[in-house]
Amino acid sequence: MNEHSLRPPDPSNAAPRRWSRPFTVLRHTFKDCGGPLSALFVARYLGRKWRVELEGTAGFAELARQAPREVVSDSEKDLFTRNFEVRPLADTGLGLPWPEGVAWWMGGGPHGNSGQSRPFSSIDFNGGDGRVLAAGPGKVYKSCVRGRSALVKVVHPNGYSTTYYHMYDLTTLPDGSDVQTGTYLGHIGNELPCGGSSSGAHVHFSLLRGNTHVSVNNQTIGGWTFYEGTQAYRGYAMRNGVRVNVGGRVTNYGAGTSLPTGTVNAGDNTTVNIRSGPGLGYDVTGTVADGAVVRISCTARGDTVEGVWGPTDLWNKLDTNGWISDGFVDTGSNDPVAPACT
Repeated sequence: MNEHSLRPPDPSNAAPRRWSRPFTVLRHTFKDCGGPLSALFVARYLGRKWRVELEGTAGFAELARQAPREVVSDSEKDLFTRNFEVRPLADTGLGLPWPEGVAWWMGGGPHGNSGQSRPFSSIDFNGGDGRVLAAGPGKVYKSCVRGRSALVKVVHPNGYSTTYYHMYDLTTLPDGSDVQTGTYLGHIGNELPCGGSSSGAHVHFSLLRGNTHVSVNNQTIGGWTFYEGTQAYRGYAMRNGVRVNVGGRVTNYGAGTSLPTGTVNAGDNTTVNIRSGPGLGYDVTGTVADGAVVRISCTARGDTVEGVWGPTDLWNKLDTNGWISDGFVDTGSNDPVAPACT
């Protein structure tokens, strides 16, 4: 961390001089394609030394709340507190970083932020007009600024942060500015402001919790659930039984919803049937793959099914309008997790 820049303040200076703005970058050397490791911090001078707290920790949220408004704005205090306290879901509530309804190429499947490193928190995308957009609302910060490029981060209020690397023609919004889903951030490129490599213009898109990269495996972003492969840069995306492999086109279906989610457990099978109503007598309208994350809009009682965990008459109506027995959906509860269907 750039702690060398945190020199003892002049005792005659006003209180804000004893605080740092929450911006910095943590760097590491890597040869693989990827992005730098970055983190926000807040620091307070305590007489003989600085207290430094990194984002994603209770200490960071505490210092942010204590800092003068001239250092950390009220809206930033609120955002950092919510980002720390909210428990993220597998349905991230985020879209993909380009316009909704448009398909881009998945040039590199789930991989580490620095390539082969774990967790596989990052995916490479390119396509369309090359304009990279914020995957969700929050505040934007730039670090490792070099020439026309930088590492761009958006801190979201839902417990996640996202980063965007290799871009040029970056947004001119100052650090700490509000962004909405779809706010322009930059243009795909081969820029390496903090090192790494790039063999073709793309955005290196990463998912974080605080300052820690988190795996995108089994996470739903832009309506797709992503799965890692046996090696970095492989894997695939799934949506309603449709699979897209690396090199395929992924349509951005926008941010997720606040609907509860569950993970399909097909037992000894590879898929579970989706029906037109809450019972075995209804038509099969499709299937959903084992391990897929589904969103549940409401529930009803119907035919009893011998599921993976025993018999149940609870049926879940999906946000795609099909029905699936709760006997094959792990929601973390045997009881309904969504309201009754009307």
